[in-house]
Amino acid sequence: MTPATRPHYKTWIRTRPIVVFATLAVASLILAALAFRNALFLAFVIPAAIFGYILVIVGLSRWRFSAAGGDYQRRIHRLLVDRVSGSSVLDIGCGSGHLMAEIARAHPAAQLVGLDFWGSNWEYSQELCERNFRAEGFAGRGTFVRGTASNLPPDLGMFDTVVSCLTFHEVRDVEDKTTSLREAVQRVAPGGRFAFIDLFDAPQFYPHPDRVAASITECGGEIIEDVRLAELLALPFPLQHRRVLGYARLIAGVRVAH
Repeated sequence: MTPATRPHYKTWIRTRPIVVFATLAVASLILAALAFRNALFLAFVIPAAIFGYILVIVGLSRWRFSAAGGDYQRRIHRLLVDRVSGSSVLDIGCGSGHLMAEIARAHPAAQLVGLDFWGSNWEYSQELCERNFRAEGFAGRGTFVRGTASNLPPDLGMFDTVVSCLTFHEVRDVEDKTTSLREAVQRVAPGGRFAFIDLFDAPQFYPHPDRVAASITECGGEIIEDVRLAELLALPFPLQHRRVLGYARLIAGVRVAH
């Protein structure tokens, strides 16, 4: 397979933050050097240390998610793949299509739909997903749809399994992140499954933790698993950091048939 036909999956860490923090760290170091033996020295060296620390966290996280650094993005996706069943699957926040490709490999009879907003601040696109699926040989098994998780298209239909990985907290058009959670559960066919990984313990995104479970049960969902990601997968530094995956949980279950 040539580089042109090989799938290109992005990690969850974008290039832009790495460039920004690297630039800020270097600029602060240069200013600190210029101000050496001057009262302004600390005013520059402290920000340089802060920006350098953030750069280490962000850059090392990106490496950990890549194949070279342990392939933790794939390992996390496998947790969701293992909870898929049935012949139709919806992936909310499909990004570059990596999770969908993993599902397609593990469940060769399943038809897949991936939905994403593909905002301009991300390095994903619908075209990238479609190109990746063609490269994988899955072109006839996956459909990619543009939309927001907080208001799924009415004609999307119902699915045997609905999955989502680290998407709900990123939805910017609603303040209440459980809105997207409700939308997702409502697209699970009666008797079907759902499996979500998100920063459900993060107070800045979910200030009322009890509302997460309530949002699911009020939509007919029955929670079977609710566990911290770190209990399912040994996360190396810095992935267990609260700014990375320290707040992540996996919530999975079924939608009760009526």
